[in-house]
Amino acid sequence: MSLRAIRGNLVLKDQVLEDGFIVIKEGTIDGVCRSGEAPALKSAELIDRRGHWVSPGLIDVHLHGALGREVMDAEVEGLRQIAAHQAACGVTGFFPTTLSADIEAVAKAIEAVKKARGLNLPSDILGIHLEGPFVSLKRKGAQDPNYIKEINDADLEKLAAGLGSLKTLITIAPEVSRNLDFVKKMASMGWVVSIGHSDATYEEARQAISAGINHATHLFNAWREFHHREPGGVGAVLDDEQVFIELIADGIHVHPAFIRLAIFRKGKDRVCLITDSLKASGLPDGTYAWGEMEIVLKGNEVRLKDSGVLAGSVLHLNRGVKNILDWTGLSVPEVVSMASLTPARSVGLENMVGSLEKGKQADVAIFDRNFDVIETYLKGKRVYPEEE
Repeated sequence: MSLRAIRGNLVLKDQVLEDGFIVIKEGTIDGVCRSGEAPALKSAELIDRRGHWVSPGLIDVHLHGALGREVMDAEVEGLRQIAAHQAACGVTGFFPTTLSADIEAVAKAIEAVKKARGLNLPSDILGIHLEGPFVSLKRKGAQDPNYIKEINDADLEKLAAGLGSLKTLITIAPEVSRNLDFVKKMASMGWVVSIGHSDATYEEARQAISAGINHATHLFNAWREFHHREPGGVGAVLDDEQVFIELIADGIHVHPAFIRLAIFRKGKDRVCLITDSLKASGLPDGTYAWGEMEIVLKGNEVRLKDSGVLAGSVLHLNRGVKNILDWTGLSVPEVVSMASLTPARSVGLENMVGSLEKGKQADVAIFDRNFDVIETYLKGKRVYPEEE
């Protein structure tokens, strides 16, 4: 059907419009209004979700996998399954994220992402996030140390050729060797450059921000320790008004007190909630192969089997939203923005997705009061549960 209307408590950018209507025409939001102001919709299919949150679809710019599949498998079918898992979490757009690996393996993952992006997936692939291999060995976290390296012209050219026009977010450690010299070049190519897995000092991070870095990968995790006489990269990022930060809000990676400090310093317009979820997301406890390593899932924690280091998460983004609501006391629109409009803005897609506004893609997630997912719509079509 070309015309639909969804009724419920609309989560807009700066308010909740109770008992409002979203009018959807041909996959696009055609109007947002109060119930008493709704136009005649005799030909529309009415979806009545009064009492529930009708939210913009969530956006995750940092996730590696789910349901036993991961981006580095470089398989289109695996990406389809990951997308289905995202739809079940209320996520309508995501950035498949690679890991530190041989450049050839990264290039194959890029090619698979590009192929999958052209298909009718239940959650949109909005771009790609290259996390490594150009990071700090000292702050490798769970990245495979065998593949961590500094940037060179040949690798950059190979990646650029494979990426083409695909929206690209790349994580680097700017203090490593000549990595800083490449920041301006990557930014000039239209890439969003993020500091992460970094041992940068405050001054080194400031130089990187001046060179074009405007994003920070899973802040606090795999960073130089924050110290009152040497704030490091964490201090530089928090001290800057423009840099977007990622936070993993599972209560494991970052203590809620530090989550609050970061959010209240940066504000909703510069915080991107992410999952950093691995292939173990959606699976039972157990040990799983992960590249050339193994990971162990126990409860909500994923760790490397050999070292016990935290390795990503199994967080669902809608649960991250609920955690932030519980930990901060912020309003629903403020917190939802951190998982929708702000990540969209951080990668330059805010004019297309991220909020319930006329002219934008009709990506909608419907949540109950506990932020469990009831339904997810992509371009106006229900993708979870899948429409018959």
